[in-house]
Amino acid sequence: SDGKLLPEETSSIVGEDGSQSMVDAFNVMSQIGKDIVRIVTAASSVDADAFLTVGSVVSQEEEGSPSIAGLSFEEATVSGIAEEEGDASEEDMVRAEILASEAAILLTEEIMDDGKPLAGGEIEHDEGPVSMSPHRMCRYSNNNKSSRRKKASEIFGAHTDTSFVTIVPAAKVSGLEVFDEDSLQWYRPELNARKHAKTLDPKGNMDEQFPWHARYLIVMPGELLQLTSRNNVPAAVHRVVVATDAPRLSAPVLLRARPGTKMDVERYMGSLENADGLLLESNGMKMEAIHDALQPSSKQ
Repeated sequence: SDGKLLPEETSSIVGEDGSQSMVDAFNVMSQIGKDIVRIVTAASSVDADAFLTVGSVVSQEEEGSPSIAGLSFEEATVSGIAEEEGDASEEDMVRAEILASEAAILLTEEIMDDGKPLAGGEIEHDEGPVSMSPHRMCRYSNNNKSSRRKKASEIFGAHTDTSFVTIVPAAKVSGLEVFDEDSLQWYRPELNARKHAKTLDPKGNMDEQFPWHARYLIVMPGELLQLTSRNNVPAAVHRVVVATDAPRLSAPVLLRARPGTKMDVERYMGSLENADGLLLESNGMKMEAIHDALQPSSKQ
C-alpha cells in the first residue's frame, strides 16, 4: 500500500484522535502478527534442517591449518566428522538457526502486507494504494428475536482464514469460538480472557481506564502460516455464535500477503530438498494465486 491506512473521510467521522488510534491499533497488531509468523517460520525451518549444511563452518587453528568443528582434518577423519554425512557440528547448527531467522525476517518484511510500502526493489511486487490486510469492523447480532433459548446459535459458520494470522481484539460480548482438534470441542478465548482479567484485577479497578477486553488480543493462525510452518501450525477453524440479544462488536486484522509478490521457498524457507509437497507446489507462485487456490471450491 502507499502507507495511508485510512481514507481521508475517516477523520470527519471519528475525529483526528480516533483516526490515529485506529492506525496505532493496526500497527501494533500487525507487528505482533509479524513477530509470531517470523518465530514460527524460523522454528519450522530449523526443525526441518532446511538451512543445515554439514561442515559449513570451517575454522582456522592457531597454526593456520584448516579445521572442521575445531579439529584438524586428520582428527576429524579419525573422529568421523569429515566422513559421516549428517553429523552436524554445533557451529553448523548455530549457522542454520541464524540463516533460518534471517530468512524468516525477509519473509515477514517482503511478503506480509503490514500496510507500509515495501522498501527497495529486490523482489517483484505490485502494490496499489490499498493494503491487502484488512482491518474489519464487524457487528454480529442475533436476529431471531423470538428465540429465548439459552443455547448459543451460530451466526457465522466454521471456517479458516486465508491469512498468515488473524488478530482479534477481545470483544466485550464473547462469541468467538475456536475448534480444539485435540479435545474435539469449541473453545471460547474471550471467556478465558475475562477469567484471566478477574484473577489479575479482582475488584475491577483498571476497568474505568482500560476495560478488561481492551487488554487482550486473540491470534489465530491462518492458511498461509500453515504453509510456511510446513503444517506444524494448522489454520484455526473458528466461528461466531451469540447467546444474548446484545450485539458482538469485533475489529479483526487479517494479515495477508503483498500483491504481486511470489513464494520463493529457497529465499524464505531454505533448501527445496527439505520442502514438503505443498511448499514445492507453491514455489514460484504469486501470492494472489496461492490465495485463490486456497479458497473453498464452489462445488464443496
